[in-house]
Amino acid sequence: MEFVKTLNLDNLIEACFNVYQEIGYQIGEPRTVLLRKTISHLECINVLLAEQFPQEILIILRSALESTLLFCYLTVYPEKQAEYISDCELIDLKNIFISLKNLMKDMEFCNEHDIEWNSLTTEFERIFRQKLSKENQNYFINKSKIKECKLTKDTFDKIDKFFKTDKRVRKPFFMDMEKMYSELPPLEDIKAEYRDLVFSDYNINSQVTHGHYFRWTHELKINDKFLYNVKWQLTKIVTYPLLYLKGQVQINQDNIRKLKQSTDSLVMK
Repeated sequence: MEFVKTLNLDNLIEACFNVYQEIGYQIGEPRTVLLRKTISHLECINVLLAEQFPQEILIILRSALESTLLFCYLTVYPEKQAEYISDCELIDLKNIFISLKNLMKDMEFCNEHDIEWNSLTTEFERIFRQKLSKENQNYFINKSKIKECKLTKDTFDKIDKFFKTDKRVRKPFFMDMEKMYSELPPLEDIKAEYRDLVFSDYNINSQVTHGHYFRWTHELKINDKFLYNVKWQLTKIVTYPLLYLKGQVQINQDNIRKLKQSTDSLVMK
């Protein structure tokens, strides 16, 4: 019987939770949400390690790296937090519109979707009225070149063009990993390198996410080499936010010590 290699992240998850909870009380949203997302990623990876799903682990690691990079970016550029929330408002509106667009294609072949269509159009207009800031409402109306947010034959194509071409919804800054990385100041005083996180680990994990043929057809085992890579990625994911927060928050030193012990035990074995 082949010996199954795994890794228990319970201590790391507990230590991260205690430190991140302290940080969250001091920084507020939206960065606190990103820290919660990281804890969720760690819990998922813990389960996937136990169940021996290596490809899925790399997919979750990709998302975790994205969360970490965005957290660090918003920490360095706090003025971008308002833009981040604002862009997310527009993307929520876009998501409903895409559902409507897909439903419209179905309706060409079947007339049984009237109720669903009415529900989605109502939701689209509700999000516009209740979820978008006044600035975003005006931005959407002006950029779409429509008079009001009503889905009609006259406005549908104009709204579609807006969502296809507008930079804020096509590729907002928080989805541009390389650009955010390029704008982060280096942590030269502590000799911390972010390049391998963004351009090495993240690159491979992205390939798995997007269905790289050989990474899904060639056998991938959770062996010593795989676990070593996972442990280093996890160490970066949980510690880089602290490095960029240095001097901005107060954290109980006992909690910091426990987190350091958890990360040291990952990479020093």
